[in-house]
Amino acid sequence: MPTLYRRTDVSRSSIRAMPSRWMYGLLGSFSQGLTRFLYSVLIGRFLGAADLANINSAISLALFLSLLWPTSAGQAATRFVAQLRGEQRPDQAQAVANHLGVRMLGVSVPLAALSVGISITVLHLDVATASCAGLLLLGYAGWSFTRGVQYGAGQIVRSALWDVAGSLAALVMLAAVLIAGLQPFLLLPLALSYGLYAVVCWPAPSTAVVDTALLSSINAFVRYGVLGTLSSAGMLQLSMLAANMAGTGVQAGMYAAALSLATPATMLARTGSQVLFPAMAEAGGRNDAQTMRHQTDAVTRALVVAMPAVFGGLALASPLLIDVLYGQRFAGAQDILPVLLIAVMFTTIPVAAVNRLNATGIRGARFVSIVAACGLLVAFALWLVFGPVAGVLGVALGYLVATSATSLVMVIRCWRMEHHQWTGVVLRFTVSLLLLASGVIFTNVADPPHWVGIVLSVSFVGVWTLVNFREIRTLRAARPRPTTPTGVQRSAASR
Repeated sequence: MPTLYRRTDVSRSSIRAMPSRWMYGLLGSFSQGLTRFLYSVLIGRFLGAADLANINSAISLALFLSLLWPTSAGQAATRFVAQLRGEQRPDQAQAVANHLGVRMLGVSVPLAALSVGISITVLHLDVATASCAGLLLLGYAGWSFTRGVQYGAGQIVRSALWDVAGSLAALVMLAAVLIAGLQPFLLLPLALSYGLYAVVCWPAPSTAVVDTALLSSINAFVRYGVLGTLSSAGMLQLSMLAANMAGTGVQAGMYAAALSLATPATMLARTGSQVLFPAMAEAGGRNDAQTMRHQTDAVTRALVVAMPAVFGGLALASPLLIDVLYGQRFAGAQDILPVLLIAVMFTTIPVAAVNRLNATGIRGARFVSIVAACGLLVAFALWLVFGPVAGVLGVALGYLVATSATSLVMVIRCWRMEHHQWTGVVLRFTVSLLLLASGVIFTNVADPPHWVGIVLSVSFVGVWTLVNFREIRTLRAARPRPTTPTGVQRSAASR
């Protein structure tokens, strides 16, 4: 039977260089992000702002509850499967994947029931929509876990192919639901697409038993992972729920439209983590501190060069994006989108630093989790202050302040720990923020024609490219370093 249709066997994992991993990871994440984006666009266009707010709130609730354990189980699978591969212990890697999978299922079922209950009692959704929200939680939990296993095993190509297949299936099913007018089942296509991935990519059975010495480390990592993901990724999902409470149904729909454009970009951070973390964990298994330091430095520099151009260009063209994709009915989202885009940009910048801290062990994971938790508390406080005054825009501003603060702390910690030469990097990033803030303020105050936003966007990207021209040449000239043991034979990748 072809490898594509075989359950994940981490002892026969695919070994690829970092650029190839990143490319395929981006392909899979792009397909998932595009699906989430088109989901919102189609619902907004066909049904309106209030329905979009309800559906996105249900999605945010399901994704937030999945952070209570299932998502962290996937992160643990990525870390420990990759680390055990680096230590040349594939049997233990397979056993760990199975152990985490069983526990993930045991937690996901009651969480799905909780999602249904909250959807009915708090979000006031109908029973059918609430039930689909529960199925969505189950599907997403399975997808998060099995994707973590795939990335830990180095099977990035296989993961990307099934991501694309699931995304296409979700969009086709959504079109059928919209055409048939089955509004209570709008969440079902997304739930089924995630579930398809989970079933196909579930870890192969293992006869080995997890080493008891590993269990305490795994449990501690998952506990801190839950705290960290609840506070970081959970903040974005909670912001949608906060917007639902801070504004009317239509205003929450504006926030949902802006969030739909910003959320797919968070896949960049997720992909960066899932590709970089196993590489660092493998290096950690070999006690290769030099490789980890090199990866942290190179990825951080690349992100500081690329992310302001991507998010800054989109932020300056926000009015045009909203008008083209959602129409004049969603004009109120034009002020919210730039704030969310800049906030999401801050979540991508510390990807390498966060993964380096996590790769140091429980101590690093504890630090990341505590900082993220403090950021969530800051967000809650700001939502209470800004929400009554500025409505859904205040929710977006609170999210921006909290994410920028936590990102700064992560980068500074890693900077000091490994003595990186990042002074110039930070100065250039500060310049990009000043230029971007000036352009966004001008666009919001003056409300110029859409073509002015395009000119500002292109000009910003051009200036930013010139500012970083030397850094870009250096990054292009750099050669990727090996991230796998030299003793691993190439033929293992093709089995």
